[in-house]
Amino acid sequence: MTKHHLIRAVLESREFSQKIMGGYPSEFWGAIHTARCEMVKTLLPPAQTILDLGGANPGDEMGALLSFGYPHSPEKLYIVDLPPKKRMIPAVESSTKLNYKGCDIEYIYTHMSNLDLFKDESFDLVWSGESIEHVSRADAQQIFAHVHRLLKPGGTFALDTPNRRMTQLQNPYGWIHPEHQLEYYYDDLIEMLEQNSFKIVQTKGIIEFPKSIQANHFISEEVFTQVWINDRPRNSYLFYLACTR
Repeated sequence: MTKHHLIRAVLESREFSQKIMGGYPSEFWGAIHTARCEMVKTLLPPAQTILDLGGANPGDEMGALLSFGYPHSPEKLYIVDLPPKKRMIPAVESSTKLNYKGCDIEYIYTHMSNLDLFKDESFDLVWSGESIEHVSRADAQQIFAHVHRLLKPGGTFALDTPNRRMTQLQNPYGWIHPEHQLEYYYDDLIEMLEQNSFKIVQTKGIIEFPKSIQANHFISEEVFTQVWINDRPRNSYLFYLACTR
C-alpha cells in the first residue's frame, strides 16, 4: 500500500471518524462532505487566480478545492496551509509546485494569517473552506484585512464554516473538532466581515436541521433527509458567505 492509499484508508475508516469527529459515524460526515462538494460545484464563482486558505487535502495533492469538484478552470491556484508535519491530520507530501489540467498549483506552507508575500489586488477569488474556525478571532481579523487588499476589483471572498447554533446542540461543552479555536454564529461572522469593509452578496445554508432547532436537541439523522443547499443559513449545520470589497 502506498503512503497516499494508507492515508486515505485511515481517513475513510469508521474508527477514525468516531474518534476524531466526536463519535458520530462516518456516514454522517460523508453526508456533510457530499453537501460541501455540491456547494463548491454550484456556488463558487469562476476565477482565473485563486487563493485557497487552509486548502490542503490529506488525500489529494491537488488540494481540497479541485478535489471537491470546482467546475471552472483557473490558471493559478495558491494553497496556503501549515506544513504537512505540523497538522493534526497528516497530509500527502508533494512538491510545492505542480500542474493539474492546465492549472498551476503552488503550495505556501505557512499560517493562513501570514499573507504579506502576496501583492495587492492579486486574486479573483479567495476561498476559505471550513478553515476560519481553525484560527483565533484576532487571526481572523488579520486574515480579513489581508483578503480585503488582495482581492481584485470585482473579486469574491467566499467561505463556509460550521454554524455554532447547531454545533452547540451537537457538543454543548466544546467545539466539534479538536483543532477548532472558534465556531461562529451566523450573525457574528456577518458583523465581523462588514466591520472589515466587506459587502455580503450571497448567503446559503448547508443542510438545514429544523427538527433539531425546534427540539433544542441535536438529531443527527436529519442530515440524511434535507436538501444540500438552502436559503436558511441560521438553521443549517454550516453556512456559506460570499462577499466583495
